Amino acid sequence: MEKNTVNYWLYEGSIVTLAPVLDRSVNILMFRGPEGMEYNILVNRTWLDEDQTLEQFCEQQINTMRNSLPAFEMDGKLLTHEIGPARLPVVQVSNRFLQDGKKFKQVQSLIKLPWHAIRNPANRAIIMFTLSTETEFTEFQRKHYVQVINSFNPEATMLKNI
Repeated sequence: MEKNTVNYWLYEGSIVTLAPVLDRSVNILMFRGPEGMEYNILVNRTWLDEDQTLEQFCEQQINTMRNSLPAFEMDGKLLTHEIGPARLPVVQVSNRFLQDGKKFKQVQSLIKLPWHAIRNPANRAIIMFTLSTETEFTEFQRKHYVQVINSFNPEATMLKNI
């Protein structure tokens, strides 16, 4: 058991545990910009199906949102490029929808993670960063989001063998 034991860090502290087979945790980071406008950056983790591309996964998510969120609309088309110091492949999409009678706008960045023996042995792990707000994005929110996704470094994980 000690061989697979890791120190797993949370925002609030850390725990010692066996290395998880899969981490499906969600982080909802809430912010208020200098102009007083509130916004969220969400971080989700999931896996691609076998032989599924990042673009196919994104299209699948868009179809799910289109069928489950009232007034769902895409803003533009899928953008593909690389981000961050590791030059990771990313697909970005912008959309809007209604939730609980309120209009929401969001930008999602889906990033394929590099292979790792513990965190991504099947080489299918992805992480999604979502900027979400009830209003149009402010310049501050956009810059903050760009800084977040461009600073993502999968090599700087806090999941450490002990």
